[in-house]
Amino acid sequence: MFHPIEPATDAYESDQFRRSPAVPVVCAVAIGILLDHLLAISFLDWWIGSAIALTLVPLAWSRRWNHLAVSMLLLACLGLGGVWHHWRWNCLPDDEVSHWATETGCLVRVFAKVVNAPTVLVAIDDHAPWKPPERTLVMLECRRLVGDSSPAVSGYVRLSVAGRLDQLAIGDLVEVSGLLLLPSEPSNPGDFDTRRWLRTQGLHATLAANQPEAVVVVSRERTSWDWLTIGRTAVRHRAENLIATRLRASNVAVAQSLLLGSRVELDRDLRRAFAESGTLHILAISGMNVGLLWIAISFMCRLFRLPPEASALTALILLPAYALITDANPPVVRATIVAVVMVLGQLIGRTANHWNSLAVAALIVLVWNPSDLFNAGAQLSFIAVATILITMRFLKSFRATDLLDVWSGDPQTILRQLTHRLMRSLFEGFAISLAIWVTTSPLIASQFHLISPIGVVFTVLLNVPIGIMFCLGYAFLFLGLISPTLFGWLGVPFDFLLGWFLSAVETASRIDLGHIYAPSPPLWWMIGFYVLVPTLVIWDHRKGRLFWSVRATLVWTILGLAISLRPANGTELTCTVLSVGHGLSVLVECPNGQTLLYDAGSMTGGGRAARTIETTLWASGHARLDAVVLSHPDADHCNALPELVDVVPIRTLLCHRSFLDWSQPPVAAALDDSAKVGINIKLISADQQILLDPNVTFKVLHPAPDFTGKSDNANSVVLCLEYAGRRILFTGDLEHDGLHRLLKEPAVDTDILLSPHHGSTAANSSDLARWATPEWLLVSYRDDSVQDRLANVYGPATQVMTTARYGAIRCRIKANGELLIEPFKRRTASPTEIRRR
Repeated sequence: MFHPIEPATDAYESDQFRRSPAVPVVCAVAIGILLDHLLAISFLDWWIGSAIALTLVPLAWSRRWNHLAVSMLLLACLGLGGVWHHWRWNCLPDDEVSHWATETGCLVRVFAKVVNAPTVLVAIDDHAPWKPPERTLVMLECRRLVGDSSPAVSGYVRLSVAGRLDQLAIGDLVEVSGLLLLPSEPSNPGDFDTRRWLRTQGLHATLAANQPEAVVVVSRERTSWDWLTIGRTAVRHRAENLIATRLRASNVAVAQSLLLGSRVELDRDLRRAFAESGTLHILAISGMNVGLLWIAISFMCRLFRLPPEASALTALILLPAYALITDANPPVVRATIVAVVMVLGQLIGRTANHWNSLAVAALIVLVWNPSDLFNAGAQLSFIAVATILITMRFLKSFRATDLLDVWSGDPQTILRQLTHRLMRSLFEGFAISLAIWVTTSPLIASQFHLISPIGVVFTVLLNVPIGIMFCLGYAFLFLGLISPTLFGWLGVPFDFLLGWFLSAVETASRIDLGHIYAPSPPLWWMIGFYVLVPTLVIWDHRKGRLFWSVRATLVWTILGLAISLRPANGTELTCTVLSVGHGLSVLVECPNGQTLLYDAGSMTGGGRAARTIETTLWASGHARLDAVVLSHPDADHCNALPELVDVVPIRTLLCHRSFLDWSQPPVAAALDDSAKVGINIKLISADQQILLDPNVTFKVLHPAPDFTGKSDNANSVVLCLEYAGRRILFTGDLEHDGLHRLLKEPAVDTDILLSPHHGSTAANSSDLARWATPEWLLVSYRDDSVQDRLANVYGPATQVMTTARYGAIRCRIKANGELLIEPFKRRTASPTEIRRR
């Protein structure tokens, strides 16, 4: 049995942090990067501070003020971290090409050089029907703008071409005609920030061409680095072809992701299965892949009876080469650096310090790109490795007697010894998996809104077959590249294990309560978790026991759950018109915490609209929908529901009887998928009310139970929300005979009118303007050109706002009747926050 942990007596173990000088250095650099990210500190101030600190270091050492010298050195590292991040993030040359870019796009002709191989993206899932299914992405180094003055420019842009563009090669000098754009900003709460992500990659503008003919190759110019990149790309393409020709078609996309880090061809359902089963880290190239590759290299070297020195040299060559083939992502760089440091230690006869190696890896990653400090993948990678090191330290501190002593006094047989070792391995594997899950779950929940406890058990049980699968995969990859004829057969067992693994992943993703979608934890709780718990872990590490860290983790988790599960008791109603392009989706949050969604769809695809609804719901602190109202059967109002019901719990689906048209695929999918997950489907009609909050009235104004319009739009459910003396009118795509029927009813003085049929002329008549007399007209559409036309129809007393210009539009009604309209795109909105009483 296991006895309590006792303090470590090994001098090497007890002195790990002291023998890791790179740890405080990388911490200081990271703090400098963080401060520059949060505070408005100028580049000159950073330089002056760093120079003063560096000047004081030799002075302090000369007087033997060692503590002051070390403090000044760390302060200088902090300043240099701030300098480097500020330079990379804020400092652009005057001729940077992004200075000519605009939000709406500037038509230009650019002379540039192709710096990477084109990537062709195929729309596997839904996409806008008016766009081609293929899109080509390539990086360009800009040289000049072609025109009358032909100014010289610098910097890089990402070129996006509508269609397939295969003839480009690295080093080609091209002239491209297209729109020079500032990268798009998020339009909804929780949306992915494309502009920020591209900026972390050193890209401040994009170039869009609407056809492949807009790109003309002029000549070619190649450097030594270009030839190296071409060689790397050729090896990668050969590896992709090897996988594509030797494996089953259903396994090719996953195999390329596991072995090469390419997830372009993975469909959304498969990615979700990996995330829900807690195995998404296996799908991404990370330190685990490097470790397994190292094991495979060592095994192959022993198989060919190579001496230890030759084995180490082989690892030193193949591990960095593999990192280059997989595009040198931060997790791979980190793991490769750690492995190289350890291999070099073996060659020179010294044992590497794991903490120091990890810190050196982190420092190199931050020097390469300081913005990786805020990259969730890099954060998860380093947190996981640090957790493994600490957990192994505590497991090593256990004084374990034979577990089989509980069963028998004779544990000497081979079978019992093997059983004991197996149980010990399972226990340690479970302990490490549990520790990694505990330390990474808050960050995963914050970034991906997903908690997968099933992954703890699933990963432990499949550790051995997953390891064998990866070793076979790497043997197949590297030996197959040498000779597909001799070693291509290795793809057969790898293909078999991969198919079995995919079946296990899909099974695990379907287990009830195996995963939970949830809003992000509060920021204060996240900061407390990642500051308080590591501090106590280090304290316990020094004492050689598990005491404060475990208790603090439990108490902090319980505190966060207690606060987050507390029943809502607010006094404010929020209504958010989401920006979904040509479509409609409106989220209503009642004061008592109940939620209602009016419509869920978009012409750009139901999947995109569903993800927008999900992220907005989670960003608002909600995990479920109490009611969903579908106004009518058009796809751009209901095609998001099939995917939405798989992720978000929905209590009730409400629609008019005219919606029940199974001949329309979007309707059939919405109703059938809702019924499969047990959603209660109810029919509604005029004069009925939806009861969610006693202080909020949801009244159906149209259509009547017996009404059948000449079109689906005429049957749109019109819903009137009233709270604190304010009214919001939801109209769907109401027009023609349905609109005429509504206008025969008594007029409704509305504060906010949701423009029917995305601002179309037929649906937005002067009669409707006089009937509703809205103060605000909100339009859900992909083009803001309708704004001026609608302003003429509704008159100067009505403020018109479109989601195309302002992004999501949030309307807040306080208990005293105060109305606030808050556009999500605050920089382009005028005014950014508008109040009316």
